[in-house]
Amino acid sequence: MENVTERIAHTTTAPANAREQWFDDMVAGLRVDQFLMETKTLAKDKQQVYDAMFNKNYNEMHDYIRNMSSQYFIKNLIDTYLFSLAEYQRIPKKLGLELSNSKVLVWAEISSDDEETEDALILSAAKANQEFSKFGFHISSTIVEEEDNLALPSHYKEVKFVVS
Repeated sequence: MENVTERIAHTTTAPANAREQWFDDMVAGLRVDQFLMETKTLAKDKQQVYDAMFNKNYNEMHDYIRNMSSQYFIKNLIDTYLFSLAEYQRIPKKLGLELSNSKVLVWAEISSDDEETEDALILSAAKANQEFSKFGFHISSTIVEEEDNLALPSHYKEVKFVVS
């Protein structure tokens, strides 16, 4: 029967499967964070999370998790939308985004009667929504035509496309 030291040495040097490797990596990451905490070189945001854990401040812990989750899903929602739009090879004249914790508002201006770009915008939003709505994240689009003569609302951030 192997002792605990032999077992730990064995699992850290020769993991039997992917789950074991995952746990080994997790523990190694925690040990690195422990060292950084002890040397007072841990990033401030990580230190705040650990402080919340140590102090059992569950509201702060869950707020941090919610914010990280929102950042992750919103980034991937936008990426999916923009990559899908690029696949259609249809670029609106103007595109603006407004972000919140669970949705992205899209303001798109297209040329008058440009149904192909309008379809690309609608289908790209539908694709992104299909993928991310089950997680509570979605895109809501407003599409205007150039002849409507409407300015991009000030709370939207304009997306600039580089066309090659």
